[in-house]
Amino acid sequence: MSTFETPIPLSRKKSIFRRFSRRESGDCHAPPLPSPTMHSPPPRKLQRRSAVAQTGLPTPPDSPNSFIITNVETQKQQHKQSKSVTHIQQVQLPLRPSAPRRNDSHHSPKPDYHHTPIQPSQRVLSTALPTSPFPGTPLIRPWNIFLPPSQVFALYLGFLPRSMSDKWFIYSEGPDPAGKLKVHFHRSWTGIKVAELFVVMDVKGEGAGKLVGIKWNGGLDTNSMTEEEAKDMIRTTCDWVLGVELEEGS
Repeated sequence: MSTFETPIPLSRKKSIFRRFSRRESGDCHAPPLPSPTMHSPPPRKLQRRSAVAQTGLPTPPDSPNSFIITNVETQKQQHKQSKSVTHIQQVQLPLRPSAPRRNDSHHSPKPDYHHTPIQPSQRVLSTALPTSPFPGTPLIRPWNIFLPPSQVFALYLGFLPRSMSDKWFIYSEGPDPAGKLKVHFHRSWTGIKVAELFVVMDVKGEGAGKLVGIKWNGGLDTNSMTEEEAKDMIRTTCDWVLGVELEEGS
């Protein structure tokens, strides 16, 4: 028995080239099979780009030269300051002598510019030295000052000059029964009368008194001395010569 091959219809015949082309095309469109040994990397997440990446390369660090320059400038300034401080410390001012220690913390002692007057042991007489009266017409003004007994007694005794440095000759006249006492002031070198004081003393009591008036030479011999100048002169003379510090009066 013989076998017969079934003829293949023409419609199903295909060319060898067509077969290969189909297979190739089919192979191209078929998805590739995953390999068991190769693993694809996981998908990366989206990240926002930094501002440095957008603008360009990052800014390089500062050069070390600026640090060196700044350090050198700082050293120069410190060196200048040290020089100026050293120069100030080298300047030495002379020290003032230390002041004398005060006896009182609040008040300093007042210097004693005048000497202690020597009070005569007895009353000075008008005949002790040659004198002359007021030249011309003297001036008279009232003067109201209280005198304690010690000051009345000092005016009563007067003053007799003992050396050329003593410029005044002072003596008193009185008192009368009413207690009126006159105190005369003369220049010791020439004997010219310069001033006269009128005192009223309490002869019955403790001996206190009161200065009631002044008479002085206001002529050319005293350069036309005024009332204020005459009172200042008598106040200074009583303090310096007799040790009598007159109070402020009218």
